[in-house]
Amino acid sequence: MGKRKTRHRFEASPGELIAAYSEYREDELLDAVVTAAALVARADARVDPAERGQVLDFLDREGVLAVFTLAEAIEFFERRLRGLDEPGGAAAALRHFKRHADGPLARVAIDAGEEIAAADCRIDAREQQMLQLIRIVLSRRSMPPGHAGGIQ
Repeated sequence: MGKRKTRHRFEASPGELIAAYSEYREDELLDAVVTAAALVARADARVDPAERGQVLDFLDREGVLAVFTLAEAIEFFERRLRGLDEPGGAAAALRHFKRHADGPLARVAIDAGEEIAAADCRIDAREQQMLQLIRIVLSRRSMPPGHAGGIQ
């Protein structure tokens, strides 16, 4: 997904290391936001054009579109949506999502999900349920040890 060619870290200059780390953080931010957005948008079985637009607006406000092109962001979102259509796709996305639990991107992902849910001016009960699942998965502290919000 990244745009830069990486070299072995011992051969890289400090500036290249900082750029690579920054790009990695942007990749993670894109992944967290798009995963939350896709899960919520697909929860009511249809993706409204307003939800697609809100994803791009959110990514732009977070500075992600300064690193990735609009076309790359759209393709990433569409690919995530297609993955959700696969059998077990939502459960797999939520399992993948757990890596962001209690991390700095958890709050951003939850905010993205909430914005996407409200983008079409109505929040469906299935979108609310998905938002709750996202909150559970991204907040390990609120769950007993060994519990993963029903996602295994």
